[in-house]
Amino acid sequence: MTNNSGRPAFPTGQLPALAVTAAPLLLPLLSPGMIWLQSLIPMVVAYQMVALGYHQGRTVVIWAMLAAAMVALISGGLLILFFGLSMVPLGYILARGIALGEAPNWAGAKGLVYLLCFWLLLGAFSGITGSPGPVRVIQESLDHTVTTVMEEEEAAAAALANLRRVFDRTWPALFTISLLSLVWLNLMASHWLLRRRNPALSPWPEFKHWRLPDHFVLAAALGLLLWLSRLEPIASVGLNLVLIMGMLYFMQGLGVMSFLLAHWRLPPLLRGICYALVLLQVYGPVLLAILGLADVHLDWRRRLTNNNAA
Repeated sequence: MTNNSGRPAFPTGQLPALAVTAAPLLLPLLSPGMIWLQSLIPMVVAYQMVALGYHQGRTVVIWAMLAAAMVALISGGLLILFFGLSMVPLGYILARGIALGEAPNWAGAKGLVYLLCFWLLLGAFSGITGSPGPVRVIQESLDHTVTTVMEEEEAAAAALANLRRVFDRTWPALFTISLLSLVWLNLMASHWLLRRRNPALSPWPEFKHWRLPDHFVLAAALGLLLWLSRLEPIASVGLNLVLIMGMLYFMQGLGVMSFLLAHWRLPPLLRGICYALVLLQVYGPVLLAILGLADVHLDWRRRLTNNNAA
């Protein structure tokens, strides 16, 4: 939808869609406490570009960004806007993956690569300009907290110092897991919303059928072997790989759990209670990761589906 000059025309017929798309961009500018809404931007962008069609969805997204830019100029929130706009390409990647019928694993992998490249480039730029990168900010914050607490309680200071050492060793995995979680949540949420509107809009399978390629288990085994070697820095590389693969198999385990709860036909209330009981336990995510890893060999979902068909 363009005007005679070739620029996108204002989408007067899509004002609700424009308002929904602009909200996660605008609200953090008006209230910094709502900056968490920026994590929803990829979901909103992907949904609009698929539900409205590529051209109309693109027009809505462009006008939403223009509205946010004007507010940022007035309020002085250009830095907040910058991070919000960095989420838009991820939404485009997910929308393109849905429209082209790409496998969700492939679309998610491309989104993860984009975010990794963006943050690595931002970190490199911060190093060039002398600005502290996000990792350095966390390290300095921990150091400051340790110094402050040492004056009052040595035990708490020792615990924080140990946390600092753990962070120094595992920050690549923690960084990757945070981006991976962001991609996964937006991928699943946009898929769920599109299926709710029209099942034909998304070709991806339901989450309860989602699984990793079987050969990923080799990466998990390699990481475990490197970690157990206790030879630095190889052991730290292995630990980071174990943590990343553990997160991936946690997702697969959650999918297996979703399938089993649906297979047993539990009502929604009981399903919610089951999810809460598992996810709120300290070892719940670990158990789900083990469940996802075991599913590589046991493949409960295929077996139960075949038994039902028989």
